[in-house]
Amino acid sequence: MTEDDLVGRGRELAVLERRLDDARDGRGGLVLVEGEAGAGKTALAHALARRARRRGARVAWGACLEGEGTAPYRPWVQILADLRPGPATADLTAPAPDDRSRYQVFDAVTQTLRTAAGPAALLVVLDDLHWADAASLRLLQWTASALADDKVLLVGLYRGREPFSYAEAEAVLRAVGRERAARTLALGALAPDEVAVLAERALGRTPEEDLLDVVRERCEGNPLFVLEMLRLAQDAPRMPGRAVLPGRLPATVREAVGRRLGRLDPDVRLTLRQASVLGREFTLPLLAALTAGTPDALLDHLDAAVAAELVTDLDGHTFRFAHVLTQEVLAAELPSTARRRLHARAATALAAAPGGSPDAVAHHLRQAAPLTGGADALAATRAAADRARAQLAHEHAAFQYRQALGLLPLVDGGEAQRPDLLLELARCAFRSGAVDEAWRACKEAADLGRAAGDARVVADAATVVRGITNSPLTAELHALSEDALTLLGDDDPVRRARLLAQSAATLDPFAGARAPETSHRALLAAEACGDPDALFLALQARHTALVDGRHVLERLAIGERALRLGRDTGRAEPTAWGHAWRMDAFWELGRRVQLDAELAAFSDLVARMKEPLWQWRLLRVRACLALYEGRFDDARDLAERALAIGRRGGHEGAAFLDLVFRSHLAVLSGRGFPEVEAGVRAFVAEGPFLAAGWLADVLVAQGRTAEAAGLWRTIAPAVRDFPRHAPEWIVAQTTSAHLAVRFDDRATAALLHNELLPYADRHVTAAAHNPSGGPVTLCLGALAGYLGDRPAAERHLHAALASCRATGSPPYEAWTHLETALVLSRRRPPDPRGAAEHLAAARALAERLGMRPLLDRIAAAEPAGRTSVLTPREEEVAALVKDGLSNRQIARRLHMAERTAENHVTHILTKLGFDSRARIAAWYASRDRDRG
Repeated sequence: MTEDDLVGRGRELAVLERRLDDARDGRGGLVLVEGEAGAGKTALAHALARRARRRGARVAWGACLEGEGTAPYRPWVQILADLRPGPATADLTAPAPDDRSRYQVFDAVTQTLRTAAGPAALLVVLDDLHWADAASLRLLQWTASALADDKVLLVGLYRGREPFSYAEAEAVLRAVGRERAARTLALGALAPDEVAVLAERALGRTPEEDLLDVVRERCEGNPLFVLEMLRLAQDAPRMPGRAVLPGRLPATVREAVGRRLGRLDPDVRLTLRQASVLGREFTLPLLAALTAGTPDALLDHLDAAVAAELVTDLDGHTFRFAHVLTQEVLAAELPSTARRRLHARAATALAAAPGGSPDAVAHHLRQAAPLTGGADALAATRAAADRARAQLAHEHAAFQYRQALGLLPLVDGGEAQRPDLLLELARCAFRSGAVDEAWRACKEAADLGRAAGDARVVADAATVVRGITNSPLTAELHALSEDALTLLGDDDPVRRARLLAQSAATLDPFAGARAPETSHRALLAAEACGDPDALFLALQARHTALVDGRHVLERLAIGERALRLGRDTGRAEPTAWGHAWRMDAFWELGRRVQLDAELAAFSDLVARMKEPLWQWRLLRVRACLALYEGRFDDARDLAERALAIGRRGGHEGAAFLDLVFRSHLAVLSGRGFPEVEAGVRAFVAEGPFLAAGWLADVLVAQGRTAEAAGLWRTIAPAVRDFPRHAPEWIVAQTTSAHLAVRFDDRATAALLHNELLPYADRHVTAAAHNPSGGPVTLCLGALAGYLGDRPAAERHLHAALASCRATGSPPYEAWTHLETALVLSRRRPPDPRGAAEHLAAARALAERLGMRPLLDRIAAAEPAGRTSVLTPREEEVAALVKDGLSNRQIARRLHMAERTAENHVTHILTKLGFDSRARIAAWYASRDRDRG
């Protein structure tokens, strides 16, 4: 279908032109055009390309080919070739250097596109994405995100209702469509009047009504089917008074294509049938090798096909079927034995040709394997997998390994290769983010290793999947590691060191009191064997085992060792973890200068690495710092950007950690409580028992103390049992401490004071990429004040105030001022002047930052002279609002009209600056508690 035939797509073309105009203004993006075969997707893109060129924009085009014989990144290789000569372009065909990550390669492609756009913009079209390999789609996702603010418009075309060539590709394309700059455009059927217009253009005359009726009925608005039907109708038998005999016309578009092929000379059709084995595109020399025909005879056949508009001559050397349906119909006509023989010949020809694609050779040999045997096919498929892995196309390498596994029954002794192939599949699947598939392959390999008594296979199966914590998979990894250690013995020190590290890293933190001992053994074994991979695993395990704040200095030293390992090996991953661990430790120690220096080095490294999950962590650290500093709008924006990257990168904990962040933001600023509460309730319903303390904290911040008190009574007896070696210990215990004070639980408060006292010089944090709860001394001050130790309370709060100022946290400085005011007001004798000064400082900070929950607490804590703005009658009404009475019930209790009670409530809200009865209740309850 040509641009001249582009009927009924005016709206879609206008949408695309507007997006092109946006790109010219620096607002790039992605449009995914979905439609069935023959809907006119490619014609629409060609029309857009012509308009883009007329406006001075560059155009680059890449097409995916059907079948399993295409190399990874094929459409992008074509696109980059289109942009030459020009700026230095990325090379996706060569193996990547050992020190380069896939995302650095992706970034190089992005930079090439950005440079090629120039001042006028760049249009990039990717055709037939339903046949794309997953690595190509991952690159599309990367570029769509990276170029959203550049002069580049990406347009992807795909069939939405047909199976994808690669099983994992469909899910990746759905993720691509969720990018913020992406939009999907669906091409539907042509309307009846649009079919009439298309028919008139195709025939060069006004079509007869009975012909239109048949075409409309049979074609259901599919433009390609309409055109094919009209071609056949012109030659169909006619009856007097009728334009066409309906029964002689095809019922499907494939049948229509078949009818048109039937008009060809049999020799021409045979040549095209043989060419269909090569795919949609083929070269004359390759076709000659396949058919044993002479080039002159083949050219004559191809000329006839070009004249019939079934084949397109691209350059006199390369030919392309005009529509993929033509190739599909021809391929279906071949008997299976003949087709397999042709595949075998194609493999031989491709292997002998300069620059022959390993993927294509492997594909043809696999198709021929039932006829010729699987040994050559297996070797070629493994070679293709190795090449894809070297190109960092992990998904495509995993696909090739799956194909290799399927060939084993056709190879003598092939089953002996199954364990190693499963492990290679697992490694590639894990690198691509397909953790579940990787683990399934590992378990199958381990079972085979046990059955064969091969401890090496079991050991390797236990250490492919790494870094999985707080997951049901963690326990399975631990069990397999322990099993492998038993089987392996002491004969292989490198594998043993790796297994010890994996075993230590996967211990349950709530039941893993022996983790420090196990991780120490792993570290000693790794140092003894000298294997860098084992040492890195052991450092990770050791860091995980030492989460208790008592070991913060050792964790700082582990971070330094990871940095040294990264320098010695030239690997970025240990270096990144080293910076991350040191940031965690410096934040815990409250050393802001060192934290900032480490963050600067980490930022530089992440900018070079381009790895999404490290970008996620960096944005999370910055979001947490913004929250700690009271820059709530910046914090929210950074957290949202981090969540988008985390989801795109497949981080399994990104959504949960975002909920943790939003919870802290709500408690500090009062924003987003409904969504946070819903998320926390869902987690508590499925999570550990003591997680109810989190929900209680959220409820208290909203003034819903009665509901929170019920939760506290449930969990308070178990607080002492929270394992100290769990990473959340200090966060959970400081939260419980505030709840114990709030709900007058003296015994638990005393217990928690004693537990937290050794950490008086620390900050409440589980990691730098998680929100901080401020200095531990803030919590200790509140506990000591509640327990009646006023001097200790004042010492702790003085230290907390100094720490907040030194680390730059106005929000926690404000909370410290409030707690200090409460302690001074309870002195014997009280210090009303000092309390008033701290309350004033707390209010000034809270108002400037917009900390609504804190303002409620300040209002409740202010002395009677400040809050006596309420009349005695209003005080009575406020007390009854706190008790949960309605306006009608208040009126009855105080013997007044209901309207009068309503007016009193309105006056109270106005005077106190509140917007709900719940805030009146929280204010009144807090005032009573704080004054008592």
